[in-house]
Amino acid sequence: MLLCGCSRDTSVAARIPLTAHPVHVPARLGTHIPARSGDERITFQAKVDPDLKRIEVEVCPTGFRIERLNAPSPGAERWLDRGSVITPQGEYSCSGEGVDLPLTRVGDCLRYSVNLPESSTDPTSLRRVGSDALLSPDLWLWIPSPRPSGAPMGLKLTLPEGMFALLPFQDTLPESVFAWKAAGAFGHSPSTPLLVAGAELSVAALGDGFGARANAVRDWLSRGAREANLLFGHFPVPRALVITVPSERSGAGFGMALRGGGPAVVIFLDRHAEASNLNGDWTATHEFLHLGVPRLPLEDAWLFEGLATYYTEVVRARAGTISPKQAYQRLLDGFERGRRNGTGVSLRDESSQMHERRSFYRVYWAGAALAFLTDVEARRASGPTLDSALRSFAECCASSEEEWTAERVLAHLDQSLGAPRFTEHARRWLDRAEFPELDPTLRALGVAAGPRGEAIFGRAANAAVRDAIVAPAPASELTATSASPSKAHSEPHRRE
Repeated sequence: MLLCGCSRDTSVAARIPLTAHPVHVPARLGTHIPARSGDERITFQAKVDPDLKRIEVEVCPTGFRIERLNAPSPGAERWLDRGSVITPQGEYSCSGEGVDLPLTRVGDCLRYSVNLPESSTDPTSLRRVGSDALLSPDLWLWIPSPRPSGAPMGLKLTLPEGMFALLPFQDTLPESVFAWKAAGAFGHSPSTPLLVAGAELSVAALGDGFGARANAVRDWLSRGAREANLLFGHFPVPRALVITVPSERSGAGFGMALRGGGPAVVIFLDRHAEASNLNGDWTATHEFLHLGVPRLPLEDAWLFEGLATYYTEVVRARAGTISPKQAYQRLLDGFERGRRNGTGVSLRDESSQMHERRSFYRVYWAGAALAFLTDVEARRASGPTLDSALRSFAECCASSEEEWTAERVLAHLDQSLGAPRFTEHARRWLDRAEFPELDPTLRALGVAAGPRGEAIFGRAANAAVRDAIVAPAPASELTATSASPSKAHSEPHRRE
């Protein structure tokens, strides 16, 4: 196998806490040109080999010419067979992070193959599980440039007998598959539907799955969905792909909420996990909460991770999974970890350099602190709550594939809150190295750290606000998840 010698290694070398959000370099997306006839389109045909060692791809434009193919993610050019793309005019070699195609003509089809490694230092893109593999399109779906604006893009897969493609899209490729990290896998078992309030999840397990524990894992996913529903009133997006990846690593699960090509959640989970272990694992809840906010750039990690981190504890208390005092103690413990783990720069800079600085605790928990301060302030004012603002926002925008920023999200939330509450807290703390000040708010709520995993509640002016945040949800809201077989959704991309 020949590798393109111009690659650069940007792999993830270690397990990242909570949710990882790798991003594309914008130049990789290529350029768009105006559609002239309206009949322009792009068709991808991909043939997957039985051992998941190689994917052969043909890209055919209609009504325009492709001038360059860009690598879909940093380092993907390493796996390009012979480091080149084949055109009717000949073979062109990789230059930098893409292949220039100066002699192509309108309608010329291009061919390339990707040789997939046995393993990757970034398990979020490639992880082999038996004869199956987590295999993100970020490795094999190269990006044509330019692309006519609005031109439809189709995908036709040729799969070996008994293999299924587990992707958040089917025959039509959304533009977001190129813009953002995408989930994907190829396995020998189809996904099965899990019906939740307002949505259908397509759930797949790689390899041999979880054996006798499969029902326990499915119940755990259902509970996570129900808990997320307690914030949004229903599941935040109409449909999502959920890929569970059995792991030999014991302990808590690890997950990613991804948007490329459509909403998806990937969860790495101990294959030997018992129901008792799963009861204390919040990974599914956390990742499902992420789907209530559209994709944001990494510099805004304090917001998207902060909201999910804060509400992970809150909704689990509302569901009765943990007690209200346990929820507050977990928040207090997290705030303290965030306070201790700053690197001496502003929260804004910590967010934009989170992976380089390994400042996850600071970013996640400072963001959670700002959500907490906003929530308490809104409830003190006896007006719309942060809950209701997030519900309204999810209704309009959770499925959006537009480019969003924290500033734009906060403007929506504050409009619902009737005052710039969240924006003011963010402006106060984003450009400071100190952790947000919480002691006055905690005293007003009557919350103090306890010695045995539960916070201490005392009499206080805002004790009612404290209790309302984690108040038990009505029983009707806790039973809004059901599952039933649905063949129409269980066999995406069967073998031709």
